[in-house]
Amino acid sequence: MNSREASVAATAAFIGALASAIAFRFFYRSHSSKSIPSQNHILSNNRSSIDPFDPSKRKGYLSWDDYFMAIAFLSAERSKDPNRQVGACLVSQDGIILGIGYNGFPRGCADDKLPWAKKSRTGDPLETKYP
Repeated sequence: MNSREASVAATAAFIGALASAIAFRFFYRSHSSKSIPSQNHILSNNRSSIDPFDPSKRKGYLSWDDYFMAIAFLSAERSKDPNRQVGACLVSQDGIILGIGYNGFPRGCADDKLPWAKKSRTGDPLETKYP
């Protein structure tokens, strides 16, 4: 891979991560929590006092917002970037997951052939992930 391909791949990865973050903020802000059914907040949950004959639903489960944020945090763990891990979970107003992503290289681009360093020891900008 030559320096031009490395530069294009790094730029594409950055733009992809930025687009994911912007889209997540846009969808999250325009998301109306009232349109998702069963919107409950986390309550204290004492598992030892559960009555097996109680017909009511369990209390203390995750709200939809917390569930989707947990998916975003979990997807951020896929990032191999040592400096920043970003995850996103795009959700429709009906509570349907439209997409999940994280900051990583585009499909088909090997992430082990490009540098991950933030700074270069020799001053060469092509030895960093920020050429």
